Amino acid sequence: MTQWYYVDRTHTRQGPVTAGALAMAYGQGQLDETGLVWREGLAEWAPLGQFREELGLPPAGPAAAPPPAPPAPAPAPASVKRGTGCLIAAAVAGVVGLFLIAILAAIALPAYQQYVTRAKVATAVAQARALQVSVDEFVANVDRCPRDAEEVQMALPNPPGVAAITLGEANTGMCYIELELSAEAGFAELAGQRIRLSRDSDGGWYCTSDTPQTQVLPATCR
Repeated sequence: MTQWYYVDRTHTRQGPVTAGALAMAYGQGQLDETGLVWREGLAEWAPLGQFREELGLPPAGPAAAPPPAPPAPAPAPASVKRGTGCLIAAAVAGVVGLFLIAILAAIALPAYQQYVTRAKVATAVAQARALQVSVDEFVANVDRCPRDAEEVQMALPNPPGVAAITLGEANTGMCYIELELSAEAGFAELAGQRIRLSRDSDGGWYCTSDTPQTQVLPATCR
Protein backbone atom coordinates (compact mmCIF):
# COMPACT_ATOMS: atom_id res chain seq x y z
CA MET A 1 0.00 0.00 0.00
CA THR A 2 1.36 3.41 -0.99
CA GLN A 3 2.31 5.58 1.97
CA TRP A 4 1.97 9.35 1.72
CA TYR A 5 3.53 12.28 3.58
CA TYR A 6 2.17 15.82 3.66
CA VAL A 7 2.84 19.25 5.15
CA ASP A 8 -0.19 20.63 7.00
CA ARG A 9 -1.28 24.27 7.39
CA THR A 10 1.04 24.70 10.39
CA HIS A 11 4.01 23.70 8.17
CA THR A 12 4.39 20.42 10.08
CA ARG A 13 5.20 17.25 8.21
CA GLN A 14 2.68 14.41 8.71
CA GLY A 15 2.87 10.77 7.71
CA PRO A 16 3.18 8.11 6.67
CA VAL A 17 -0.56 7.89 5.97
CA THR A 18 -2.70 6.03 3.46
CA ALA A 19 -4.22 7.71 0.43
CA GLY A 20 -7.60 7.57 2.17
CA ALA A 21 -6.25 9.29 5.28
CA LEU A 22 -4.64 11.96 3.10
CA ALA A 23 -7.94 12.56 1.31
CA MET A 24 -9.69 12.81 4.71
CA ALA A 25 -7.10 15.36 5.90
CA TYR A 26 -7.82 17.39 2.77
CA GLY A 27 -11.56 17.17 3.40
CA GLN A 28 -11.08 18.34 7.00
CA GLY A 29 -9.14 21.40 5.82
CA GLN A 30 -5.77 20.32 7.24
CA LEU A 31 -4.25 21.19 3.85
CA ASP A 32 -5.46 22.59 0.54
CA GLU A 33 -4.59 21.93 -3.10
CA THR A 34 -1.34 23.88 -2.73
CA GLY A 35 -0.25 21.79 0.29
CA LEU A 36 2.93 19.77 -0.37
CA VAL A 37 2.75 15.95 -0.51
CA TRP A 38 5.24 13.17 -1.24
CA ARG A 39 5.22 9.42 -1.78
CA GLU A 40 7.76 6.86 -2.94
CA GLY A 41 8.53 7.33 -6.61
CA LEU A 42 8.36 11.13 -6.58
CA ALA A 43 11.59 13.06 -7.15
CA GLU A 44 10.44 15.94 -4.93
CA TRP A 45 7.50 17.27 -2.94
CA ALA A 46 4.62 18.54 -5.08
CA PRO A 47 1.25 20.29 -4.57
CA LEU A 48 -1.68 18.05 -3.63
CA GLY A 49 -3.70 19.30 -6.60
CA GLN A 50 -1.44 17.36 -8.99
CA PHE A 51 -2.68 14.06 -7.52
CA ARG A 52 -6.41 14.84 -7.38
CA GLU A 53 -7.34 11.95 -9.71
CA GLU A 54 -4.89 9.49 -8.12
CA LEU A 55 -6.27 10.21 -4.62
CA GLY A 56 -9.90 10.26 -5.75
CA LEU A 57 -10.48 13.83 -4.61
CA PRO A 58 -13.64 15.57 -5.89
CA PRO A 59 -13.08 17.97 -8.80
CA ALA A 60 -12.63 21.64 -7.96
CA GLY A 61 -15.89 23.53 -8.33
CA PRO A 62 -16.15 26.26 -11.00
CA ALA A 63 -15.66 29.83 -9.84
CA ALA A 64 -18.88 31.76 -9.42
CA ALA A 65 -19.55 34.17 -12.25
CA PRO A 66 -19.59 37.84 -11.21
CA PRO A 67 -23.03 39.52 -11.25
CA PRO A 68 -23.80 41.60 -14.35
CA ALA A 69 -22.97 45.27 -14.11
CA PRO A 70 -25.99 47.55 -13.69
CA PRO A 71 -26.96 49.54 -16.79
CA ALA A 72 -25.46 53.01 -17.03
CA PRO A 73 -27.95 55.80 -16.30
CA ALA A 74 -29.20 57.72 -19.30
CA PRO A 75 -27.54 61.14 -19.67
CA ALA A 76 -29.71 64.09 -18.73
CA PRO A 77 -30.47 66.59 -21.49
CA ALA A 78 -28.46 69.79 -21.29
CA SER A 79 -28.21 73.06 -23.17
CA VAL A 80 -25.24 73.93 -25.37
CA LYS A 81 -23.59 75.94 -22.59
CA ARG A 82 -24.00 73.18 -20.03
CA GLY A 83 -22.67 70.64 -22.54
CA THR A 84 -19.51 72.69 -23.04
CA GLY A 85 -19.02 72.92 -19.28
CA CYS A 86 -19.50 69.16 -18.95
CA LEU A 87 -16.86 68.50 -21.62
CA ILE A 88 -14.34 70.66 -19.75
CA ALA A 89 -15.19 68.95 -16.45
CA ALA A 90 -14.86 65.54 -18.09
CA ALA A 91 -11.45 66.46 -19.53
CA VAL A 92 -10.22 67.65 -16.12
CA ALA A 93 -11.61 64.52 -14.46
CA GLY A 94 -9.86 62.37 -17.05
CA VAL A 95 -6.48 64.00 -16.39
CA VAL A 96 -6.95 63.64 -12.62
CA GLY A 97 -8.05 60.04 -13.10
CA LEU A 98 -4.94 59.18 -15.12
CA PHE A 99 -2.78 60.81 -12.44
CA LEU A 100 -4.46 58.78 -9.70
CA ILE A 101 -4.11 55.56 -11.71
CA ALA A 102 -0.38 56.23 -12.12
CA ILE A 103 -0.01 56.75 -8.36
CA LEU A 104 -1.96 53.60 -7.53
CA ALA A 105 0.09 51.56 -10.01
CA ALA A 106 3.34 52.84 -8.48
CA ILE A 107 2.11 51.66 -5.09
CA ALA A 108 0.40 48.40 -6.09
CA LEU A 109 3.02 46.85 -8.38
CA PRO A 110 5.87 46.77 -5.81
CA ALA A 111 3.43 45.52 -3.17
CA TYR A 112 2.30 42.71 -5.47
CA GLN A 113 5.90 41.78 -6.29
CA GLN A 114 6.70 41.65 -2.59
CA TYR A 115 3.67 39.41 -2.01
CA VAL A 116 4.80 36.99 -4.75
CA THR A 117 8.34 36.90 -3.34
CA ARG A 118 7.08 36.33 0.21
CA ALA A 119 4.91 33.42 -1.03
CA LYS A 120 7.90 31.79 -2.78
CA VAL A 121 10.11 32.16 0.30
CA ALA A 122 7.36 30.77 2.57
CA THR A 123 6.93 27.74 0.27
CA ALA A 124 10.69 27.11 0.29
CA VAL A 125 10.85 27.29 4.10
CA ALA A 126 7.85 24.94 4.39
CA GLN A 127 9.56 22.37 2.16
CA ALA A 128 12.76 22.69 4.18
CA ARG A 129 10.80 22.18 7.42
CA ALA A 130 9.57 18.86 6.05
CA LEU A 131 13.18 17.64 6.39
CA GLN A 132 13.24 18.32 10.13
CA VAL A 133 11.57 14.99 10.94
CA SER A 134 14.23 13.09 8.99
CA VAL A 135 17.00 14.97 10.80
CA ASP A 136 15.35 14.28 14.18
CA GLU A 137 15.12 10.56 13.38
CA PHE A 138 18.75 10.48 12.23
CA VAL A 139 19.97 12.15 15.44
CA ALA A 140 17.90 9.75 17.55
CA ASN A 141 19.43 6.73 15.79
CA VAL A 142 23.03 7.87 15.25
CA ASP A 143 23.47 10.50 17.98
CA ARG A 144 24.96 13.08 15.62
CA CYS A 145 23.86 15.45 12.88
CA PRO A 146 23.65 14.25 9.27
CA ARG A 147 26.46 15.51 7.07
CA ASP A 148 24.32 15.73 3.93
CA ALA A 149 20.98 14.72 2.42
CA GLU A 150 22.19 11.26 1.43
CA GLU A 151 22.58 10.30 5.08
CA VAL A 152 18.90 11.00 5.76
CA GLN A 153 18.02 9.10 2.55
CA MET A 154 15.71 11.80 1.23
CA ALA A 155 15.74 13.80 -1.97
CA LEU A 156 16.04 17.51 -1.32
CA PRO A 157 13.25 19.73 -2.71
CA ASN A 158 14.05 22.25 -5.42
CA PRO A 159 11.64 25.15 -4.81
CA PRO A 160 11.70 28.33 -6.96
CA GLY A 161 13.90 31.08 -5.61
CA VAL A 162 16.32 28.71 -3.85
CA ALA A 163 19.80 28.11 -5.25
CA ALA A 164 20.69 25.29 -2.82
CA ILE A 165 19.58 23.47 0.34
CA THR A 166 22.25 21.94 2.59
CA LEU A 167 22.25 19.89 5.78
CA GLY A 168 25.04 19.74 8.31
CA GLU A 169 26.38 20.48 11.77
CA ALA A 170 27.35 23.99 12.90
CA ASN A 171 30.46 24.78 14.95
CA THR A 172 28.16 24.99 17.98
CA GLY A 173 27.18 21.33 17.50
CA MET A 174 23.65 22.20 16.31
CA CYS A 175 22.17 20.46 13.30
CA TYR A 176 20.95 22.80 10.59
CA ILE A 177 19.03 22.92 7.31
CA GLU A 178 20.11 25.94 5.26
CA LEU A 179 18.53 27.53 2.20
CA GLU A 180 20.60 29.75 -0.09
CA LEU A 181 18.28 32.15 -1.91
CA SER A 182 18.56 33.19 -5.54
CA ALA A 183 17.39 36.26 -7.46
CA GLU A 184 14.65 34.08 -8.97
CA ALA A 185 12.60 34.74 -5.84
CA GLY A 186 11.91 38.26 -7.19
CA PHE A 187 14.36 40.45 -5.27
CA ALA A 188 17.83 40.65 -6.81
CA GLU A 189 19.13 41.60 -3.35
CA LEU A 190 18.20 38.12 -2.05
CA ALA A 191 20.75 36.26 -4.20
CA GLY A 192 23.27 34.47 -1.99
CA GLN A 193 21.50 35.28 1.28
CA ARG A 194 20.51 32.46 3.62
CA ILE A 195 17.70 31.17 5.79
CA ARG A 196 18.74 28.60 8.40
CA LEU A 197 16.64 26.16 10.43
CA SER A 198 18.66 25.18 13.53
CA ARG A 199 18.02 22.32 15.97
CA ASP A 200 18.87 23.04 19.60
CA SER A 201 20.04 20.49 22.18
CA ASP A 202 16.46 19.86 23.32
CA GLY A 203 15.32 18.97 19.80
CA GLY A 204 13.51 22.25 19.15
CA TRP A 205 13.87 24.05 15.83
CA TYR A 206 14.12 27.79 15.21
CA CYS A 207 14.59 29.90 12.08
CA THR A 208 17.11 32.69 11.42
CA SER A 209 18.23 34.62 8.32
CA ASP A 210 21.00 36.99 7.30
CA THR A 211 18.81 38.86 4.81
CA PRO A 212 17.90 42.48 5.63
CA GLN A 213 14.78 42.04 3.44
CA THR A 214 12.76 40.92 6.47
CA GLN A 215 9.46 41.80 4.77
CA VAL A 216 9.75 38.68 2.55
CA LEU A 217 10.48 36.29 5.45
CA PRO A 218 7.90 34.16 7.29
CA ALA A 219 6.99 35.63 10.68
CA THR A 220 8.81 32.77 12.43
CA CYS A 221 12.10 33.72 10.76
CA ARG A 222 12.19 37.45 11.60
